[in-house]
Amino acid sequence: MLALLLGLMTVEATAGEFVGGPYLCNPRMDGMTVGWVADTASAGQVEYGKTEAYGQKAVITLCDRIVQASKAKTERFACRVRLRKLTPGVTYHYKVSGNGMNGERKGQFRIPKRTEPHLTVFQTDDCALTDLDLQFVEKKVGRAADLLVDGGDTIQRGKDYYDFKSQFYPRLPLVMLQSNHEHDWPDKQANLHYFDYENRTEKNLEHVIDYGAVRWIAGPYVRYSDDFSKKQLAWIEEQLKNTDRTWKFYACHHIFFSDGYHCALRWGTKFGEGVLRRQSAWPLFIKYNMPIAFNGHDHVYQRTFPIDKDGNKTPKGTINLDLAIGGSVRRRESPWMARFYGRGKDKATHVTGVTYLYLDGDKGKAEFHTRPKKNATLKDFKLADRFTFSPTRFNTDAMTIEPRNEQ
Repeated sequence: MLALLLGLMTVEATAGEFVGGPYLCNPRMDGMTVGWVADTASAGQVEYGKTEAYGQKAVITLCDRIVQASKAKTERFACRVRLRKLTPGVTYHYKVSGNGMNGERKGQFRIPKRTEPHLTVFQTDDCALTDLDLQFVEKKVGRAADLLVDGGDTIQRGKDYYDFKSQFYPRLPLVMLQSNHEHDWPDKQANLHYFDYENRTEKNLEHVIDYGAVRWIAGPYVRYSDDFSKKQLAWIEEQLKNTDRTWKFYACHHIFFSDGYHCALRWGTKFGEGVLRRQSAWPLFIKYNMPIAFNGHDHVYQRTFPIDKDGNKTPKGTINLDLAIGGSVRRRESPWMARFYGRGKDKATHVTGVTYLYLDGDKGKAEFHTRPKKNATLKDFKLADRFTFSPTRFNTDAMTIEPRNEQ
């Protein structure tokens, strides 16, 4: 009896504890990855099914030790389970528990059909999505969001990566772009350990996701003033060319066109950021009728007109949309820029914001709304930018500047 009691005490003492999650990543039309962060390696498993009776079980397929700040007192592990042979349009319930894990966490998700409207929300840099932001967007559009695209650098130096404590993580799949702050960490591919990438290139984590009506091209990581390699450009063109999706968008962390801080001459380089990359990649975007390239990095919301590789406004061009709003300042004024928003000079009146993309059939809409950085309510959101488009052309609101208060 004593031996049995001691054995039970040992099991209880070594059971894994949830640190964060669950969260969803690597969304596909027939699969989804469920991840969570624990203080013990390879603890937990996933039960899932079309009801809360579940009926199916999946075990851990990936588990990585997370690199943390130097003062961290406990270890963290990213555990991930891949769910396969799923069906679009079905709501799946899941539970993470058992297999050495203490307690349980539940969630649910739904893979959108190709013919359905599609709602994407964004976060990047110091403009992380909040539960309030998502509540506002979903109430305004009148439907649940399908995807969260993270432009990178939602961490800063010395802080742990994600806590996955927001309420939306268990139901909203996350697409992550590699960015420069991962490279400030001891492990230069830190985000790889939280996420599950399929069909990615080995070094730069380039990957493509076909989800609902959209092909998302998560572009290669290219640092600061560097240009794409020939191999990277060939990969980008392949993803733009060979798809039957109604919509296709390109997203990467580093900017192409900017009036902000990162477009100024810096780091001792000859060029401002994006000068080389836009000359090589932008013609591909226009050739394959890609309407928007999404970026982060410059810590401001800035949206160009539809433009060519030289910044000339043209209805056959592509829009460059920088998704953040933060502490960066405007360093230049360019004829290509339709909208520019910083945080504001007065800390007492700092604002942040949320950007979303809504697609319905052959109609597309992008909106950006600001809100106070602190103590915001649903009534505080204000429309700051909006434009509409189809898969092959822009409407007049993308070609003009509406009278809004730029900051």
